[in-house]
Amino acid sequence: LCQPAVAAGNAAAGDDAGHVVVVDPGRGGKTVCACGVTATAAGVVPGMALNSALALLPDARVLSRDSRRERALLETVAVMALDFTPRVNLDPPDSVLLEVRGSLRLFGGVRQLCARVGEQLHARGLAPRIALTPTRLASLWFARSGMEVVLRRPEALAGRLAALPLACTRWPERSLRSLATMGVRAVGDCLRLPRDGFTRRFEPQMRLDLDRALGHAPDPRAAFVPGERFAARRELEPELTDAARLQRACEPMLDELCAFLQARGASIEALELRLLHRDAPPTRLRLRFAEPVTVVVRIAALLRERLARAELPEPVRSVRLRSGPLVEARAQSGDLFALDRRRASAVPQLVERLRARLGEEAVHGLCLVPEHRPEAAQEKGDILLFPKTGKGECPLFLFPDGIGPRPVWLLAEPQPLAGDEQPRYEGLLEIEGGPERIESGWWDGRDVRRDYYVARTPAGVRVWIFRERRTPGGWFLHGVFG
Repeated sequence: LCQPAVAAGNAAAGDDAGHVVVVDPGRGGKTVCACGVTATAAGVVPGMALNSALALLPDARVLSRDSRRERALLETVAVMALDFTPRVNLDPPDSVLLEVRGSLRLFGGVRQLCARVGEQLHARGLAPRIALTPTRLASLWFARSGMEVVLRRPEALAGRLAALPLACTRWPERSLRSLATMGVRAVGDCLRLPRDGFTRRFEPQMRLDLDRALGHAPDPRAAFVPGERFAARRELEPELTDAARLQRACEPMLDELCAFLQARGASIEALELRLLHRDAPPTRLRLRFAEPVTVVVRIAALLRERLARAELPEPVRSVRLRSGPLVEARAQSGDLFALDRRRASAVPQLVERLRARLGEEAVHGLCLVPEHRPEAAQEKGDILLFPKTGKGECPLFLFPDGIGPRPVWLLAEPQPLAGDEQPRYEGLLEIEGGPERIESGWWDGRDVRRDYYVARTPAGVRVWIFRERRTPGGWFLHGVFG
């Protein structure tokens, strides 16, 4: 079990972190729910009135508790715990439970497993209290009491739990006061009370908790399921306007994002960064990738481009990062004898950089449309990088049987050509193929009646021309093959 320290919504970092006193807005904001090291040394304790705390530490920095960030921190710890066991449970607001019986041999035993869990939590800036016992509730009570124990024998639970103060149970305050007037202040005192009388006088859940802590009753809990999208938030102090400093502030969140994706074997195609200001509406930066990505370098490079061109109405006080839907990560295979494997990722990165600099609408791809009229056979769409068919060919140049070749470059408007019976374009054209008759579009008022030919100019350029079958007729240039 891991119990991280209580997370404050706007927890301070630096030299004044020890002077922090956290109050709970849900209780009127007049009672201390957590405090820093300096405040503790001055005599401030959780549960104390705020006025009393300020009398002991006049320069205390009072912050409001942020339950959403506490929940986010708890889920972050739970995601990390999935590296050690698939059975993880949350016990809000400050505890995570791990079922590790099946993981002990994998990680080298109890001590080594607890040490690795502690290292992971310390690396994230948390102060964990770890307890390992045969039951979930006993582990919770030991951790809440500040006792880091490793206990594997169920028969030893009663003796070790007996000394714990009843505050670790988090029973209702009224019940704890009633027990205190009876002289019952520890778990062992409750265990010595007559079972029937204890059950009649106090809430049934309290007796059930004692049975669950001793392993005499089952303790079912909902399994933790990781979120399907990544979301993170970071408060900025002081507020920032410089793009380079905003980039550095976002880098830890990008590292968390990539760790989130790696743990799920997933990737993303879109990302949103929301920059929050004091008075102005939030600034939203949406990042779209040309292909699913999982690498922090790719994401950071695109974010740098967008931040450099973002117009901020006010300094940024906090940033929020949210991913788009997750997609399955697929390993990229390359040529066995390829000398430069970076080529494959160069084109997607170029597309992403162009989009960031020129805008989403300035960079687009082409999609085929089931239409015989050449000018209507394609439309703008998202870029499909190297869309391969089963035959290894690009579908832009694949046509059903009976359809002739199509040029890569199609003119926006057909260009009239000189000549009547023999068309001319930079000289007399040599007809190489055709005709291919196209008659279509009568239903929408833009019908065409044309005979298409493949021709070659005197310079050797292959072109696509047609002869208009409607009055007044004539020859037209419609495309260039290359």
